[in-house]
Amino acid sequence: MKKSWLWALLINVAFAQASIYVMRPMITYRAIENGASGFEVGLIASIYALLPLIVAVPMGRWVGRLGEVPLLIAGSVSFILLGISFAFLNDVIAIAVATSVAGVAHLANVAASQSMVASRSPVELQDHNFGYFSFSTSLGHTLGPIFGGLIAGSSGVLPKSSTSAFVFAAILASLSLIPFLIYRGLYEVKSKAERDAAGSVKARAVMRRPGIKPAIWTSLAVASTNDVLVVILPLVGTEYGISPVVIGAILSIRSGAAMISRFFLGRSTARFGSARVMNYSILISAVLLFMSAYATSSLALGASMAIIGFLLGMGQPLTMSIVSKKSPIEERAMAISIRLFGNRFGQFLVPIGAGALAAPFGSGSVFVGLSALIASAGIVSVTKLDMDR
Repeated sequence: MKKSWLWALLINVAFAQASIYVMRPMITYRAIENGASGFEVGLIASIYALLPLIVAVPMGRWVGRLGEVPLLIAGSVSFILLGISFAFLNDVIAIAVATSVAGVAHLANVAASQSMVASRSPVELQDHNFGYFSFSTSLGHTLGPIFGGLIAGSSGVLPKSSTSAFVFAAILASLSLIPFLIYRGLYEVKSKAERDAAGSVKARAVMRRPGIKPAIWTSLAVASTNDVLVVILPLVGTEYGISPVVIGAILSIRSGAAMISRFFLGRSTARFGSARVMNYSILISAVLLFMSAYATSSLALGASMAIIGFLLGMGQPLTMSIVSKKSPIEERAMAISIRLFGNRFGQFLVPIGAGALAAPFGSGSVFVGLSALIASAGIVSVTKLDMDR
């Protein structure tokens, strides 16, 4: 089957992303259970991006030299071990250390999977395949939090058993390995010269290519916003008295809306153009994020997150496609990794800022900060990005 690699990847990504998105909200709850403040919750979220920030560029070389599948397997195995480990951690520092390892495992999965789509998709199918890839990611993001919340149960504003949710995350990660057992022909055979060429690409040379820098800033803003929403909503729920099950449902609604927009991304860009889809989705979401500061009920919060999820859901795959289209095939793994470096840089700094805002002004103020960040991405997108050429 010609596209067996794509089906295998979509299945792996759905289960792997579901696994990490069970863990991410539960890490916040686990930290709160162990006495972490709002600022410390933001700091732990930043630590998730710190170690990946250091290894993001080398990861591009590793993907080029080793191939995508070994790193996908390594990421899944790491998720299994992390789910089991988190189930026994009851110290804020230990939770922070394990969170940093989770960030690297997530990076390995994301870098390898995006590189596989970029290198194996023809140019005319880049938007479509990245849309399907992101759909699969959103499927994991949608199902993970809701099932994690249900399995953990609720005792007011904290879970009854986050341990159960972490074990469930390990089971999901185990299922993500199945595609590598049933699909053949996933390992691309590259010559030594091809591996050496991909492994010796310089980040500086990739950054000089037109459109790469603006795409990285846009991607940074969208990825950081999505990431902060995952870790800040449990804090919002605790502050407003919304149970973990409802917060898990809201997170799933947000991801489900993103999943819908990504499934139809190829058709949307074919009809309206990549630039128009990107610009309108980002700028409208900036307005809605600002308004979310006033959404204090579960119904209002769920509605705003659904629309924001739908709009921001299109930004990530479009920046992947832009970076891929503007890079020669031998540079695509590095270009994807540089983009991920930008994402992790934002995911390190923005949660610290979010925690600093939440401590004195309340968690609702974080939405105002995220609105400003996304608005800046919209300005860059409108003025600097040439996406349709």
